[in-house]
Amino acid sequence: MRQPISLIALDVDRTTLTDDYRLLPAVVEAVARAVEADVQVVAATARAPNALRGIAASLGLKGPSVCLNGAWTGTILSDEAMMEHGAPMNFARTKALISQAEAVGLNPCWFTETDWHALSHGHLVEREAHATQTNPVLASSLDELAQPIFKVLCLETAGTGDALEKLADNFAGDFNFVRSDRHLVEITSSGVSKQGAVAALTKRLGVDRENVAAIGDSENDLDLIRWAGFGIAMGNGSEAVKRAADWVTWSNAHAGAAFAIDTIIAANRAAARTPEV
Repeated sequence: MRQPISLIALDVDRTTLTDDYRLLPAVVEAVARAVEADVQVVAATARAPNALRGIAASLGLKGPSVCLNGAWTGTILSDEAMMEHGAPMNFARTKALISQAEAVGLNPCWFTETDWHALSHGHLVEREAHATQTNPVLASSLDELAQPIFKVLCLETAGTGDALEKLADNFAGDFNFVRSDRHLVEITSSGVSKQGAVAALTKRLGVDRENVAAIGDSENDLDLIRWAGFGIAMGNGSEAVKRAADWVTWSNAHAGAAFAIDTIIAANRAAARTPEV
């Protein structure tokens, strides 16, 4: 770390949480220590606001959060989510995207500010419901498409072949396609990312890039980890993320996020004790 860290952008799934979606006490305690040390912790996640609410409450996060892979930034309260900035997708093109994805078996889900939706039950719907402990709104047809839509999620399976690559080619000019897991693809408006949302947020907060740390594990964290003053990869992260990071912490199974946070706090304290020359 070349500069003291005043804000940590923290990924959630497979970073803050274990692979089976548990929030380890060590991570909760480390976030509390960061707050006590005047280091702001901001969730930067692909999750929707309602799927982050319980986790944010357990972590004691009361400030802004970046959700839906950067398409939504706002404050999550106990009974509502207050959007401060949003980047909705083009409605007509999103409708066409969902139609094509459903036709080739990608079981698309789409996310508004308050709910997530699907046309049918399938592998992705089951996975998302289990991961977030929320249930989708099932639409009988695309005529029931609610808007604005901030994100579409698709899941590759053994039976979908190269359908996702073809979908990405068909809509390359409209949307950003990025993986948050080996077979899970997040689709947002072109130019939308966690990095862009965190950069905009820190600018509003008056925090310089050099004073931002980012912790993550997957492809959708790459730009943010490269951009941050101190980028940290999880030990369970992809090789691309580890190569891009300034440092690699322990895995999520061993509370690597907690170790990273405590390392930042210790470095900040050491810097504060070092006299300027």
